[in-house]
Amino acid sequence: MIISILFAAFGLATASPSSVIPRARGTESNLFPISGSPRWTTLAGASGSLPLSNSTLRPTKVTNRCPFSYKNAPDGTFSLKSHYPKGSYKPSVDPCGGVSFYAPGPSSVDLSDAKEALLSYSVFFPSTFEYVKGGKLPGLYGGNDENTAVSCSGGRKDTTCFSARLMWRANGAGELYLYLPPFDDPRFAANEKLCSLPNSICDASFGISVNRGSYSFPAGQWTTIAERVKLNDFGEANGEIELFVNGESVINVSGIIIRDSSAGRIRGIQVQSFFGGSSTDWATPKDQDLYFANFGAAIIDRI
Repeated sequence: MIISILFAAFGLATASPSSVIPRARGTESNLFPISGSPRWTTLAGASGSLPLSNSTLRPTKVTNRCPFSYKNAPDGTFSLKSHYPKGSYKPSVDPCGGVSFYAPGPSSVDLSDAKEALLSYSVFFPSTFEYVKGGKLPGLYGGNDENTAVSCSGGRKDTTCFSARLMWRANGAGELYLYLPPFDDPRFAANEKLCSLPNSICDASFGISVNRGSYSFPAGQWTTIAERVKLNDFGEANGEIELFVNGESVINVSGIIIRDSSAGRIRGIQVQSFFGGSSTDWATPKDQDLYFANFGAAIIDRI
């Protein structure tokens, strides 16, 4: 208060609330907590940084009903802006909210060659964000070919694909949200261990919520995500998925089956975000936005 009065007395400008929001806290160390090569990033100032654009992400299977744009976040960070109109929840209903597409990223880093890969990005939840019951956030995906790889979401489970998205939940609680080969098939019984992890829920109709509340997405701040996926050897339960938040490992699961054959590959980023959930009690009560920046990926180990 005293500082503000002094500034006013001398005719000096004070910073607006939006100008003092910390910049996207993505640094190379928390975007890439594990080294890998080749890699790419849209982090401004990083060596070889690429523009955050369609030419870098190379979107496919875009849900055009839910348009996205590239805009500055409230702190001025150039971002992919995802808009959620009042009343929106899942992308298949009106009004359509959020963003949904699949992104292989630059051809110079072919994730289908990876046995183990890392995805990174930063996400900004505005200070007035209302979380409601939760919603989806991007993660790695894969499968036995390009077409089947996009089949594991929205209640569709299959042995030939996987997705490893994130979710925010009520009050900003975070979790890993997985579609893996279903454990009710005896070949993939090892995946049932996920159900017994702390604060984890196996939904018979949808995905597996892993370690809900092990981290959070605070409103008014950037949160930096790095997700590591290591494919299992065919016929072995030795797959791994690890999640880093702001450079710290918060979830680490191992001994799981991610693919059902040697054809299974990591295919890219499932850039998807919406409120939901598949019923109206998940819907946003007002127009809202999220901002995504610092996308990147790296190959840690090759097939």
